[in-house]
Amino acid sequence: MILTTYQKTLYGLALIGIVLMITIPHVVIELLTEILHLIFELLFEVADISFEWIETLFDHIVEHLFHTELHDTQVIVFYTLMALIAYPLYYLGRKLLRFFFRLKENLPAIVARYKARVILFWQDIVFYWQDLSLIDKIKWIAMAASAVYLASFLVI
Repeated sequence: MILTTYQKTLYGLALIGIVLMITIPHVVIELLTEILHLIFELLFEVADISFEWIETLFDHIVEHLFHTELHDTQVIVFYTLMALIAYPLYYLGRKLLRFFFRLKENLPAIVARYKARVILFWQDIVFYWQDLSLIDKIKWIAMAASAVYLASFLVI
């Protein structure tokens, strides 16, 4: 199968990313955390500016409709915003309570199912390991040791 130019480019970038992750993992991880930090910071800044814009809009509307002074306008806008925020919080609280009560009822069954799945998984691994030949066991141990060695570069 002949790869298109885009697929070759994508595979090349993936290979470069893997090589960079193996050779300088601390730089790559720091870059990713800084990018995530920047994204969250921008989202919070946009949320803050949006809230300030809405609050200013309410200030002007209340001032225009009721012809109030600054303090009275701020009090009216504050309680209006609290009323607008209170209902979604109340609704969310009700949904969360319902979710936690449902979780409390279903948790024993979930835990039992998880325990059974884990026990069956480990039994399958033990049976698989016992069925391996000595050469295959040595191969598995070598692969695990190599993986631990490569993962140790992430700690440095």
